[in-house]
Amino acid sequence: MKIRIAHLSDPHFGANYPEVVQSLTTCVEKLQPDLILMTGDITQRARLEQFQAAHAFVQSLSQFQWAVVPGNHDIPLYNWWLRLFKPYNNYEKAFNSVIEKKIPVDQVQVFTFNSTSRFRMVQGAMSKKQIKDLVRKKLTKTDVRIACFHHPVDCPKNVDEKNLLRNRDEVMKVFAQTEMDLVLGGHIHDPLISLSGDRYPTINRQNVISVAGTCLSWRTRAGAPNSFNLIDIEVDPHQQPRMIITRYDLSETGYFAPILVHSFIRDAQLGWSKV
Repeated sequence: MKIRIAHLSDPHFGANYPEVVQSLTTCVEKLQPDLILMTGDITQRARLEQFQAAHAFVQSLSQFQWAVVPGNHDIPLYNWWLRLFKPYNNYEKAFNSVIEKKIPVDQVQVFTFNSTSRFRMVQGAMSKKQIKDLVRKKLTKTDVRIACFHHPVDCPKNVDEKNLLRNRDEVMKVFAQTEMDLVLGGHIHDPLISLSGDRYPTINRQNVISVAGTCLSWRTRAGAPNSFNLIDIEVDPHQQPRMIITRYDLSETGYFAPILVHSFIRDAQLGWSKV
């Protein structure tokens, strides 16, 4: 069985290119994913009209299953009353969904988490409750487990070390313990596809890390235009699971096109490795 997931992140509605919305919609429709995961910074300033624009985008691809988690930009910055007492008010109005949940898709389980906080402007962390709840959960038998939240656990450039998930070492140990296969993030607008062992060599079981760039915003980084990651997972009862992650970049012609492909295979004991 094959499962296809489009990993989008950081569209920043309110600071986005309107023409890129159509290019992304067209590309995703052609790719026909089983699930679309958006890892935060849905809006630029958490305003209701920005969430409404994001909701319209999601509705334009409503034939696919979605999961959308908030980023630090999805909490009001200047309205302190809302930030302190109803930080996710506009997010919940737009998406009417629980931030933390488990989503089954055939032989894949997706666990969504909230790494944002009303008390932090930029940095993110996983709460101890979220970590304990994951450990205590009776995880049902499944072939592939995916963790999805905004702040990344790895980055390609040293300048972004400060932007990584604050308690990432603790979180990655728990992910190894619970046999999490794939960890999704965004936030830094600088895409990365890697193995956890590159940054966490003391954790025996490796998982795959997918950090998506900004799919729509003009707030791009040098060498990283608008982009997203396409994840293809192949599950066969007679073989070890395989995963292919393809990075799609916006080209000069205004269309998204594949530019990098990474292939992985899973060992029952050691986790994932590159093929």
